[in-house]
Amino acid sequence: MKCIRVGHGHVATWHDQKLKEEGVTTIGVMDSNEKKRKLVLASGLQAFSSYEEAFRLKPDFWDICVSTDSHLDALTAIISLDLNANIIVEKPICSFSQINMLKNLLENFQGKIVVNENYVFSNITKTVKELSALLNLKPTRIISEMTKNRISDIRKGRFLDLELFAFGYEGSHMIINVLELGEEYFPGEIKSIDYDDMYVDMPNGKTCLPKQGMVEKRYIAKSGAEVILYTSMIGDIKYYYPGPFPFFDKIVTEDNSMRYRILAVEDNKKCTAVVGFYEPVLGLKRGEGAVVVFDKGDIKEYIEPIYDDTMGSSLKNAIDCFLGKRDNPHTVAMAIKVVELSHFLASK
Repeated sequence: MKCIRVGHGHVATWHDQKLKEEGVTTIGVMDSNEKKRKLVLASGLQAFSSYEEAFRLKPDFWDICVSTDSHLDALTAIISLDLNANIIVEKPICSFSQINMLKNLLENFQGKIVVNENYVFSNITKTVKELSALLNLKPTRIISEMTKNRISDIRKGRFLDLELFAFGYEGSHMIINVLELGEEYFPGEIKSIDYDDMYVDMPNGKTCLPKQGMVEKRYIAKSGAEVILYTSMIGDIKYYYPGPFPFFDKIVTEDNSMRYRILAVEDNKKCTAVVGFYEPVLGLKRGEGAVVVFDKGDIKEYIEPIYDDTMGSSLKNAIDCFLGKRDNPHTVAMAIKVVELSHFLASK
């Protein structure tokens, strides 16, 4: 299969490598930025300044990798050229304010759109769920934390989410991981929402980025369990479980390729917790994670490595969907529900 990437310029990413492993050839890049197009050409790929120009190559699918606020524009341009297009679009599919426009755009659309949500069908989440049931846990608290030090990304010009702030980067992943445990963990009552600002040393001095440093959202699920969604963009780990990270001093340093990504199911009455650690994990191969069972604070069981190539699996499922080999792994309707939940969790 052949695809045209929208955005990411000439940069060859892990995403591209996973597509290549599935037999996909990126035949060109659509980018409105002239400097980036020159870099694309220098890398050996074709570069396009208009969707009409790219469409002439008749790609098997389009791979939208632009910022969230530009997803709708890219979808509009592609669908105007081809009502039967196959499209992969990064999560979240759009901002909350764009949902109605997106629905109107898709009224006559006959193609397939797969939203690239890596954590659907994660083997780590599946193992956490299965072990929690095997141990007969009655969850009193669930924690989903995804922390990475993104200061260097910000310095390099990474876009900022001005609608969901720090929650805009990992929020949909954290929601998906919790909801994969069961519908009973959908939000019932919001307890609290807290943000911290981010301060970044830039060439023109220290810059304050409001609400971009950290966000923590707490709610009571329909089951009665407390759910905590936490992410820090300055690398400040809050819900620390040792497991495969005994060397962390509760902080992920700047320029560190590691991330602290966990899903914890706690039964406070039994003093038992099952914690999943998503890749990448130091000491394991890329695409491998671990699950740890804690009893009264001590490690009772340590399961690793668990194969969990979430990105590769997500892209393979999307390609199989385009080929008619399976149903859509993450539809627009599913993705819109996550956006609505993200908005609901920001509404207090």
